[in-house]
Amino acid sequence: MILFGGSNEAGEARSTKVAGSPRRRLLRLDLRRGSTAELAEAIAAILDETPLRMDDRVQLLGGALVMEALRPFWTDDRTPLEAHEHLRAHDPELADAIEAIAPMLLGRAEAHEESEAAVNAVEALLRSREP
Repeated sequence: MILFGGSNEAGEARSTKVAGSPRRRLLRLDLRRGSTAELAEAIAAILDETPLRMDDRVQLLGGALVMEALRPFWTDDRTPLEAHEHLRAHDPELADAIEAIAPMLLGRAEAHEESEAAVNAVEALLRSREP
């Protein structure tokens, strides 16, 4: 059984016990009326159903944060830099957070690509030496 929390219109704490499998709980969740806590728990439940490792989950969520922060500003023919400048004008704290997290995400993605390339190169080398 899972406990979804939140607050009602008066700001009073409420919780709803929802029984069933993670998939059933997700299907019952009203995405338009769900509280922030309910939606966060739903996202965690979705991630729990994937084969992603913890570092891949963090990479996914960090990338989603960057994209969601820039999405309202990344319109028309704006470049990512222009979108970030518009974000900075609108919400300097969020822009600072994006600037802090983006290099880490990029570094992890590049390291992942480089490690995959290295493994592929070793596998190709081993295959070339097979009789």
